[in-house]
Amino acid sequence: MTDYGYQGKEVIHHSYSFTFKDGKTHNFSLDLSYPELKQVKPSGPGQSPDWTRLAFCRCENCTLDPKLHEFCPAAECLAEIIEKFKDVLSVEEVSVTAQLPERTISKTLPVQKALSSLIGLHLATSNCPILSRFSTLARFHLPFSNTEETVYRAVSNYLLAQYFIAKEGGVPDWELKGLREFYGEVEIVNKAICHRISALSVKDANLNAVINLDAFARSLNELFDRFLEKLKPLFNSHLKGLKR
Repeated sequence: MTDYGYQGKEVIHHSYSFTFKDGKTHNFSLDLSYPELKQVKPSGPGQSPDWTRLAFCRCENCTLDPKLHEFCPAAECLAEIIEKFKDVLSVEEVSVTAQLPERTISKTLPVQKALSSLIGLHLATSNCPILSRFSTLARFHLPFSNTEETVYRAVSNYLLAQYFIAKEGGVPDWELKGLREFYGEVEIVNKAICHRISALSVKDANLNAVINLDAFARSLNELFDRFLEKLKPLFNSHLKGLKR
């Protein structure tokens, strides 16, 4: 669903609803301005917890100026989620409904996998200078995606960016070297976020949700060519007739 409620700009609404076997529910809403794909947050004072300060477990590759940024944007956007799930075990089953602009998706699965989708969406739109490169994927968010789907989306998104770079007179990276390097940067960020969460969560749902995201980043770098070879047969109709 979209409207024009934020400074006259289009706003894209996302929501996640978690229902546990005991009837307890957790609901989350995320609004994004379009086309910037930045989080639209409620106005008013709010106190961010100390663990979200930039200096706490700061990423080794962080480019933010501490003089201008007191808090880590990636950590800040997760504060509510981390608080609500800090006492939840990662293997606990939960029924989740994700409402997106174009569709509603419901699934029952371990909470760590459901949280990975929600956390990934928040991180991609958090104003983190590194993770913000995922923001275009957030516009076409696919909850609960498997590895093959995620690889397809990540590579397709990167190549489309290269197309626009070429159209604007830049030098495109058709060999995906920059994508491999980028996921190396993402690994460093995920590691620091895991350190932050390890210092807080009593149980492991939050931590394992980020570990799932990190496992994908690491596996993409380590098994990149294997993933692409697995996808290659899907394009046989495009490759017919090419000289060998």
